[in-house]
Amino acid sequence: MKIPRFAALLLSAALTLSLALPVRAAEGENWLVPPTQKAVAFTDTAGTICEQAAAICCRTGLMAGVDARHFYPESGLTHAQITVIAARLHELLSGSTASFTAASGEQWWSPCDVYLRREIPALISNKTYAAMTESPTASCTRGEFFTLLALVLSDTSTSLPVLNTVTAVPDCQDEAILNFYRWGVLSGKDEYGTLEASAPLTRAAAAAMLARLIDPAQRLTLNLKPLDLCRSLLGAEPETVILTIGSQNITVEQFAPTIVSVCSVYNQSHFGSMSLEMSGRTVIDEAVDTLRRYVHAETLAAELGLKTPVLDVTFADGYRGLTAAGQTWRETHIRLVDDVTKALGRFPGENLPTVTYAPAWDTLKLKDLSARVAQLPYWGGTV
Repeated sequence: MKIPRFAALLLSAALTLSLALPVRAAEGENWLVPPTQKAVAFTDTAGTICEQAAAICCRTGLMAGVDARHFYPESGLTHAQITVIAARLHELLSGSTASFTAASGEQWWSPCDVYLRREIPALISNKTYAAMTESPTASCTRGEFFTLLALVLSDTSTSLPVLNTVTAVPDCQDEAILNFYRWGVLSGKDEYGTLEASAPLTRAAAAAMLARLIDPAQRLTLNLKPLDLCRSLLGAEPETVILTIGSQNITVEQFAPTIVSVCSVYNQSHFGSMSLEMSGRTVIDEAVDTLRRYVHAETLAAELGLKTPVLDVTFADGYRGLTAAGQTWRETHIRLVDDVTKALGRFPGENLPTVTYAPAWDTLKLKDLSARVAQLPYWGGTV
């Protein structure tokens, strides 16, 4: 059949355009680990945000349903189950082949534990993993999950593209765990990205985060809000001088770690809070006297010939909502007080240096401070 010239030109153009269009990648083609089986249609994830994550985890064999029709997204995962997930992921990433079938009389998860210990030498001395294997039926926490996941990725030299800049969240400055935020795998439990490491890990949360690890299309671009207690809680710039103790100026960033810590302690102790109120003192009085002891410790340490403690921890700005300088100053002085106490047998509470309040003190937002601290990530909460 002869094609009219105009129609022939249209057909030619259409063919040329179709060749120029990108070819859509097959599902799973760019996944971190390939799909090996068909997805299961769970009745309790259908139409929910967990549906796709559960499908991805099941297709790669990292997770399975509780039965043929149910995923039970809100239920928890035990240490034993996470050990199995970690072993499966390590095997897929490393290209290893191993049998995870338990022998007669052996715990069903034991072959996975043996595999992980053999393949990841760092696990042998890892306290978190030791505690997990000692309590296999206990619920796994979010922190334990990411600690083990990070070890698997490190051992297999697995790294993902960085999508987000995150240096700290309120309750975590562990670089290995922060990488999950940077990769868009972890977003945290609130607008600040709070990890809540001690919270139980649900099957839905595990599936969501594993799915983001596996499928680049699932990863998140984050816009976390920084927690800045100097400015938002106390209403002042970190470097502002608010007190002079003896001859030493104390800034907002030095005051903040102590005051929020004192507030948090009393918020979580009914007896302590009642005792403080009955004594006629306030959390502000307690915090200022603590700072007086810190400064006094410097004088006593110099008289005793004690060296300034060398810290074995490095703080990041934003961790606990505080500055790195403020946290370092406080931790150094806590250890200095301990050193003086050990040298003298007690810490002299008398003759503490006097306090002079700078004009900026009156500008601090101190009203209802304990109640406001109770609402904060990391520091918050009452019993």
